[in-house]
Amino acid sequence: DDYGQYGDQGYDGQMIDPNMTAGADGNKGPRIERPSDLMTYVVEVDNPPGFPTYSCEFCGKVSSRADDSRDHVENIHFPFRFTYKCEICQEDLKSKVSYKSHKRQHHKNS
Repeated sequence: DDYGQYGDQGYDGQMIDPNMTAGADGNKGPRIERPSDLMTYVVEVDNPPGFPTYSCEFCGKVSSRADDSRDHVENIHFPFRFTYKCEICQEDLKSKVSYKSHKRQHHKNS
């Protein structure tokens, strides 16, 4: 296949179109129903041996913790797939990372 018409730009960090995952026909990727399902897009890399790191399947971002990689996948590639409501001001946040950041910045004394 020749994909030359798409240019040679790399991945630009755009979010993933929710319609591209979990299609009814089963051919569009795994169903993302719970935040833990995002681990599907986290790949463990054992390099060097005994010191695993975790990589985002979409953009290659590496983290030393699997949970951090899962949070990255949700925050960057699946924003608003799951929302987190601030129990203090009722604002809806796009990800667990955004929720924690919001609480630190806006409600640190609460």
